[in-house]
Amino acid sequence: MQTNTSETPITVGIVDNDTLTLAALRTLLNRMNGITVAWTVENGNHAIDLCLDPHTRPNVLLVDLSMEPIPGTEICHRIRTAGIPLGVVCITSFTLQTYAAQTAATGAQAIVSKTDLPGMEQAIQQAAQGHASPSPVAGITFHNVNNTANTANPVTHDTTGTIDTSENLPSERELQIIRMLANGMETDEISQSLALSRYTVTTYIKRACNKLGARNRTNLIAICERRGLL
Repeated sequence: MQTNTSETPITVGIVDNDTLTLAALRTLLNRMNGITVAWTVENGNHAIDLCLDPHTRPNVLLVDLSMEPIPGTEICHRIRTAGIPLGVVCITSFTLQTYAAQTAATGAQAIVSKTDLPGMEQAIQQAAQGHASPSPVAGITFHNVNNTANTANPVTHDTTGTIDTSENLPSERELQIIRMLANGMETDEISQSLALSRYTVTTYIKRACNKLGARNRTNLIAICERRGLL
């Protein structure tokens, strides 16, 4: 792993499926001392390919957890499975408590809020040296890059291609839709608000119900509220 010096800046690759967020992150990270953005992409498979190639591999990959169709946890898992020696920092606009266990289990070195720029900078600097950051959630431990293969929890995949750790939590997009349901929005309203088809919204809801064992939408909201996901 690379040490942060003025002669050898930390190179960062960013994968996020929101164009405006990518542009903002590139600008903000390039202003950070000793950090330079090597590339930004909106596609998870493209990011993995760039990390596999030694000529385009950054020191740290910054991954949005709400990537689609490949979630950020899946991107991290594939990188670790391939044995790629780089640091991974996951970012999210949702609560860190919701996804800390999943990101730690798939071999990331940190999870940080998208609005926490100082925390993001520190996590990148740590990950560039192969070091994990302290977990924001008690009882969950992030591991150094060299230890992720031996200490990460077992990971399996379901038929939807999502990560399943000790418990299969809804994705960030699914939680976003569940919150809208909890606020009284109907399927058509959610569809228009998120620029998604009605079928896609319904599919997200069904997936969330399957993951949490919910009987219907009302039960889904109740389960999420009881488990502190909302």
